[in-house]
Amino acid sequence: MNSDRDIQISFLEWVKTQKPEGKFVEELETLLDISKDSAYRRMRGDTLLTFNEIRKISQHFGASLDTFFNLSKDTVLFHKRMLNVNYGYLDFLKSVLASVKMIQEDESYHMTYVAKDIPPFHYFRFPELSRFKSFFWRRTILKEPSLMNQVYGPNVISKEMLDICAEIWNAYQQIPSLEIWSDETINITLRQIEYSYETNMITSDQFRTLVDDIRSLLTVINKEAEEGHKMHPDNSQRLINGKFDLYYNEIEIGDNTVFFSLGNRRMVMKTYNMLNLLNTTDHAFCENIEQYIKNILQKSVPISNSSEKERLKFFHKMNQKVDLFEQKVR
Repeated sequence: MNSDRDIQISFLEWVKTQKPEGKFVEELETLLDISKDSAYRRMRGDTLLTFNEIRKISQHFGASLDTFFNLSKDTVLFHKRMLNVNYGYLDFLKSVLASVKMIQEDESYHMTYVAKDIPPFHYFRFPELSRFKSFFWRRTILKEPSLMNQVYGPNVISKEMLDICAEIWNAYQQIPSLEIWSDETINITLRQIEYSYETNMITSDQFRTLVDDIRSLLTVINKEAEEGHKMHPDNSQRLINGKFDLYYNEIEIGDNTVFFSLGNRRMVMKTYNMLNLLNTTDHAFCENIEQYIKNILQKSVPISNSSEKERLKFFHKMNQKVDLFEQKVR
């Protein structure tokens, strides 16, 4: 049977789905007259809601307790972050930052990332890659009208967006994590760079800079895998709490799946339509994903810490792929 804490976490995640996209935590602060830290403690189940708080939440958000407790056992509740005209890319970045910071605040959390694409946190520590990915997503995936006739350049992404991206990386670097990559993980970004070059969105010099940054990113991640710890790209310092394990899986990964664990608590986050996110704390669903990850790990090769031969082979293959890509496109 789920504990009171599990039920509360599921309840608050479900309440989020009953309202338009917005600043749920801030609204909870105002509604319950509590601090942001207290709101996050309730979100994590560290502080249990009182009956009066449950009443206020149910009435304010129109969230029926009868509906919540009578859901079918085959139903899984997801909280969505879907980009649209009312919830733009800047809102999305702020939401991701809030989530990563909340996880970072508890040192017992662990993150597992099954990566179809390179986890975006890594791009965000390289300003040029961070700027390009944000531009590409906004122009090509989100089709923001303000960017449809623009080419890539230093001013296409606001300083505020780049600063938030950097903050996301700074928070992520302090979270112990395990990543599973395949031969295909690097391909999505290479194809995005190729498309941008062939459609004249980027110049030859920008193409070279981005490819060089991909090589630098691979070099840093190779070093992190060797050390078993995340590192600052400028000075190669090991980062506090940033334990890092990397696995190589020969089978192509179907989608990006992020799994968080803290003691008996679990949360799963999945991407859809490139940038949109679904997350849930549903006990059965999280158990299923945890078993799925265990199965993948059994068929994967560890390439961090002492696994020097496999690590060198993998990153040599990745760098060869970048070299062949550059020769083909140029």
